[in-house]
Amino acid sequence: RKSGTAMPQSIFISYVYEDKPYRDNVERWFEQGKVGPNRVTIAEFTDFRQHGDRAVETHLKPMLRGAAAVLCLVGQNTHNSQWVQYELSVASSLNKKIILARIPGTTGAAPPHHQHLAIYPLDPSSLLKLF
Repeated sequence: RKSGTAMPQSIFISYVYEDKPYRDNVERWFEQGKVGPNRVTIAEFTDFRQHGDRAVETHLKPMLRGAAAVLCLVGQNTHNSQWVQYELSVASSLNKKIILARIPGTTGAAPPHHQHLAIYPLDPSSLLKLF
């Protein structure tokens, strides 16, 4: 590793599957450097649910442990997702920064236990200020 180059800061994206197009947009913003330099995203791509809850938890925990922060995409049904709730509770237990961002055109609530957090607009300029 060259001196002077910082390790990338990884941001875990927590979302419900039907909001995947927004996750893809956010990943593009990170790749294009619109959310700041030296930041990368990590997100769940594989659906482990058919293997049971323990398999999902075992798969997610190391990803969350390695993240600098968690970006939760808040859409219509985010508050109903057991996995978003799990990801945010693990992130809280690891003292990770949690940022909630509102998917445009949606009105769903923030996940339970995180409704005290502000919800920011889901756009690159807002996210740039938050990380």
